[in-house]
Amino acid sequence: MIDHAESGTDPTITTNKRALRVAYILAYRAPNYIRSLSLQRALGDCSGIELLLARNHSTGLARYFETWQALRQLRKTHAPDIYILGFRGHEMFWPVRWLTRGKPLVFDALMSPSAALREENKAGFLGRLLAPLLHRFERGILRRADLVLTDTQQHVAFYVRQFGLPQDKLLAVPVGAVEANASAELPATPATDAPFRVLFYGSMLPLHGIDVIIAAAAKLADLPIRFDFVGGSVRQAQRLHRLCATRGVTRYAHRRWVPLDELVGAEIPRADVCLGGPFGGTPQARRVVTGKASQSLALGKATVIGAIDEASGFIDKDNCLLVPQADADALASALRWCAAHRDALPAIGQRGQMLYRQRLSVQTITQQLCPALQRLLAAHKAQP
Repeated sequence: MIDHAESGTDPTITTNKRALRVAYILAYRAPNYIRSLSLQRALGDCSGIELLLARNHSTGLARYFETWQALRQLRKTHAPDIYILGFRGHEMFWPVRWLTRGKPLVFDALMSPSAALREENKAGFLGRLLAPLLHRFERGILRRADLVLTDTQQHVAFYVRQFGLPQDKLLAVPVGAVEANASAELPATPATDAPFRVLFYGSMLPLHGIDVIIAAAAKLADLPIRFDFVGGSVRQAQRLHRLCATRGVTRYAHRRWVPLDELVGAEIPRADVCLGGPFGGTPQARRVVTGKASQSLALGKATVIGAIDEASGFIDKDNCLLVPQADADALASALRWCAAHRDALPAIGQRGQMLYRQRLSVQTITQQLCPALQRLLAAHKAQP
């Protein structure tokens, strides 16, 4: 694996000349976002593929220049066979499409920004006004990409329906996670007299249903349950505190940010249950298996999942706690059951980890993505 954005040099490569050279391009404000890390790991595990990276490390506007310079150097020196523009690459798509002309370009459209404005009310009234313009911009990008990645078959159907894409141009690969070793021990059963800890981390967008979580927490005031929240913008944090005050929820804590290694190494293992969600019941929420759900399952932690209309293998009280979305009563009942059956949670987490390895893992991404790239290159070469 070669990362020119990091090294700034052009190391000599000695590799099989028949290896497929795949360039992964990233200019996202969160360069260590789990989706990007998982795709890079999956590509690095592909036999017959040489992975080249042109990615940012800075998080401000300089990231675009950083990635662009790395991409130009990579293209000049190594002539990749296929390029992949990682999430969220909408801002850089057209310059990248121009620079990579003549080669297949894969675009990771994990989620739709225009749908976030229109369906999720992400930016309020102004966002809804701008959504049709962004929809047209997004449609142009999706139609000019040679292969479009997303995460679930529900999202595939959405892109077909909303943007008129042919289904064979779309590929659903799971989000992935930072994975524990297969031989890693499961978290020990917490002491029954310790406070029961429920963890939510990540952005607090409408699809995640923070209001549903707080409403459920209010129904559990008679139990010694503590809710830990990590993440969210300043405005989202203010809303969280306001909802808790309104509902009379006092046993909770909030932190704006925790490093990924600490989240994976300490926060998730220390929790009794993780809230994977989504719980919001919004259109987008009904299309996704969240990254936090995958991450918690990957670490063998009992996880509460918000049901979507897709056969994802989730079974209530077997490999997860499965609840309908936008239902605070159901979420509260699931957490009340967990508090009363703490000794059952490690086994649920173990079976959830097995499900992750079978359906949601980096290995699953490798098995789906690598053959698709080979087919894409073969079809490109077959064109007159």
